[in-house]
Amino acid sequence: MHRSIRLSTLALTLTTVLAGCASAPKSLDELPRTPDASVEEILKSAARHDGAEANLLRLHAAQTALNKGNPEQALRVLEDIPQSALPADQQIRFSELQATSAMALGDNVTALTAIKHPSLEQLDIRPLPEQLRIQQLRADILDANGQYIEAARERVFIHSLLDPNQQAANNQAIWDSLTQAKTQTLQKASGGASGEFAGWLELALITRNQRNLDLQVRALKAWKEGHATHPAANRLPDSIQQIEALQASRPTHIGLLLPFNGPLASAAQALRDGFLAAQYQAQSQGISQPQVTLYDSTQYNQPIDALNQAKREGVQWMIGPLEKDKVAQLASSGALPLPTLVLNYAEQATSDSSIYQFGLAPEDEARSAAIRAWHDGKRRMATLSTRDDWSQRANRAFITEWERLGGILIGQELVDQPAAVANQMGELLKIKQSENRANRISSILGDVLAQPTPRQDLDALFLAATPLQARQIKPTLAFQYAADLPVYATSHAYQIDSSGMQNTDLDGLLIAEIPWLLEQNDPLYSDVTGNWPQAGGALGRLYAMGVDTQRIFARLPQMREYPDTRIEGATGELTLDSTGRIQRLLPWGQIRNGVLEPAAPSDSGAL
Repeated sequence: MHRSIRLSTLALTLTTVLAGCASAPKSLDELPRTPDASVEEILKSAARHDGAEANLLRLHAAQTALNKGNPEQALRVLEDIPQSALPADQQIRFSELQATSAMALGDNVTALTAIKHPSLEQLDIRPLPEQLRIQQLRADILDANGQYIEAARERVFIHSLLDPNQQAANNQAIWDSLTQAKTQTLQKASGGASGEFAGWLELALITRNQRNLDLQVRALKAWKEGHATHPAANRLPDSIQQIEALQASRPTHIGLLLPFNGPLASAAQALRDGFLAAQYQAQSQGISQPQVTLYDSTQYNQPIDALNQAKREGVQWMIGPLEKDKVAQLASSGALPLPTLVLNYAEQATSDSSIYQFGLAPEDEARSAAIRAWHDGKRRMATLSTRDDWSQRANRAFITEWERLGGILIGQELVDQPAAVANQMGELLKIKQSENRANRISSILGDVLAQPTPRQDLDALFLAATPLQARQIKPTLAFQYAADLPVYATSHAYQIDSSGMQNTDLDGLLIAEIPWLLEQNDPLYSDVTGNWPQAGGALGRLYAMGVDTQRIFARLPQMREYPDTRIEGATGELTLDSTGRIQRLLPWGQIRNGVLEPAAPSDSGAL
């Protein structure tokens, strides 16, 4: 929304021309500023002239079309102007008009090409207001193309040249760009940065490198002391300011409501230990932490009773329960006595703003698969799933996200009958038809051997299946002449095994996995796995979830107020949606020699 407003304002600042002037203008600066003439009138005037005069009038016909809210017409007019034949100042205006019109139409790639035209290397020949306008446009276009570091750098470059009443908005735009950049990209840029831009990058990295709220506040205080003259020091970005407010209002007593008895006891212990490990990290650095009281959810028929008891005992926030049925009960209870972060997801929507939901849902992995495949350049995909509830939920989530992105779904197959998989894959890949064509070619050409090929309109597959089922897929693809077809899978498709023995026939499979297990670079990973070796295996997902729970619960109000807030968690990149549900975007690994290793990043830099 904000980008379109900026572009509309920008377009309206461009000058327009009267077609009825006595003689044709010779330069941009001779053009009248009265916006009375229509595009058609200006074009008629252009038709009565030749060469440079005609080009200049057409240029301003395009400008007038854009001012009147018709970017399609502006681009059509520009097609009749040979940009290379224009003087330098007019080439600059041509590039600006082309870029602005393309952006207005959502064609970000064309806009990026236009704003990088060689003519703009001479931008300093134009008046300062025009230079600033084009540089702000360039930053908007870089943002729209996912080049967030470059966009922020552009805004930092022009900051001191802006009118003071524009600088606050420019600071916020710099911050908005940096908050969208990946952590690795910020770190790489920080290595070679200097001056004010280096200060911005350091500020952005505080929220990524220091994952505990208290440690963030400590680092923020140190940043302000070391950057007293920085443009952001007097007024920090709104979301950063709120970090200090959140710490000041953080609860001093919280409850953990978990099933410490029964079949989920090991999961509860892993969550508890991960939570307390994150708590102790800050405590070991001399920062006081909230008191934690444990409540066994198996001892309450109704979880609301646990919340009421906890409130009487001075608890200010409740974390839990874990059991899906108890989460559903709380979600349907109406207003809760305490703000609560439940550790699973309810089927039904809730309007109670005091309840937040966080879990390790397969839907997150499926959505991540769609995003990764899209950024990898895939556009036509099919899905492979089983009849299990989790698999069907993942399949639906993938399809929803894939179609939202604009992807095309080629087909869906259930792959839980081993004897049928080969035929199903053959039908999906249309191998039989290809074999028939190959046989016909061989019969016509005699000794020429034609190789069957799978259909060419399928870019990749999404797989939501168990390891036993997944081990059939890659060999079957090889048998069907499609060994190189990419397969994106949820973490259910492999087993954590450093020897690789349990993941035979899975090499090449792309897997969505939590950073805790895939990258193993979380500040707490060594300490937690040193104390609890099982935290490096399948239970590691629950330890990581406990770590993230401690890190995010105090920041949930901020995440609700600023939906663009992202937290680099042990379980993925965490955001909060409008219904109070934590969404995770996961990084990607690839099976090599039976072991999951980080996959190469996509060209777009997506996870």
